[in-house]
Amino acid sequence: MSETLKPFYNPGPGDIIKDALEELGWQQEDLAEILGLSTKSVNLILNNKQAITPETAELLGKTFSTSAEMWLNLDAKYQLRKLEERPSEKKELTQAKADFRKLMPVYEMKKKGWFVNDVSTAYGIKAERKRIFGDEEALPENDGLKFCARQTNFDFDYTLAYCNVWYRFAKIYAEKINLPVYNKTGLEKIAENICSYTLQENGINKIISDLHFCGVGFFVLSHLQKTYLDGAAFTLGANPFIVYTARYDRVDNFWFVMAHEIAHILLHYKHLEQGCLDNMDSSASSELEIQADAKASELLHTDEILELGTQYRHYFTLDRLQQISNKLKIAAPVVLGILQHYKIIEWKKFSKLRTSAKKKIDVDVIKG
Repeated sequence: MSETLKPFYNPGPGDIIKDALEELGWQQEDLAEILGLSTKSVNLILNNKQAITPETAELLGKTFSTSAEMWLNLDAKYQLRKLEERPSEKKELTQAKADFRKLMPVYEMKKKGWFVNDVSTAYGIKAERKRIFGDEEALPENDGLKFCARQTNFDFDYTLAYCNVWYRFAKIYAEKINLPVYNKTGLEKIAENICSYTLQENGINKIISDLHFCGVGFFVLSHLQKTYLDGAAFTLGANPFIVYTARYDRVDNFWFVMAHEIAHILLHYKHLEQGCLDNMDSSASSELEIQADAKASELLHTDEILELGTQYRHYFTLDRLQQISNKLKIAAPVVLGILQHYKIIEWKKFSKLRTSAKKKIDVDVIKG
């Protein structure tokens, strides 16, 4: 014989009070007089239709020789069980919104216009999850992270999750860019002449155009909070891509990031399917990053700049800065940035040379 399952019984405080009244031989009118409440209020409490307030809980405690907390807990558990029994679109939407925000900084991304669906609705959240992750279901924060990244020691979990989302968006934007076949020889020539680009009036857009011509995509995608990203290099199909975040929106920073990501492509093309995400504030920890740093330093004549600049450490002038620039044929802001990075010159010195790179970049290359 199969066992008959009884429906779940959800007792509320009213049910407990009814049992107590029966045991004491009291009527609800007796309880109303004791508590100083109307008979109507007591009736609502007995039928679990009126919430137990802290004041009522205290009076019930005195009446039945119990604690006030017992009645508050009974009522709270009863109300929660009632909510659990009821299907609620609001509950599902609340959970969907919370899970979504654990994966990415939603408010920031909405302001930047990165979403194409309305993420205030359950449908919109599912659609965005599918667009970003390829699946409607949320991914755990540290799942599916396929990239190499310099990571800070702060907010480690959030850094990984937000970097993952940023990288996925970078790939979404990259998929929309049509490029010719990648030409490594062409990129090598660009790398050899990177210093001359820094001297040209429109050198930033010129190098972006030349990169495109040899099959290397480039675009600007702003960093997300807690990612600490300056740039990235990755491949999509056979084409490599360079992404600049403009986290430090300075001309010198642009050229440092550009040299570093070009170095990644030239040295580590086969590894870039998983991507390299770079935070220039952090020390290189992997062999790939150490090699890219060394190559970028070579392209930008970092050792020569430091050698020439160190001798003037305590009495550096704009004329001496320009002399180094002329001798090495590299723009003065780049020389300045290298000397400041290595603390040969204080950051406050020659601040007028630290101009915006983003303002010089054609708007159609800026994605968000």
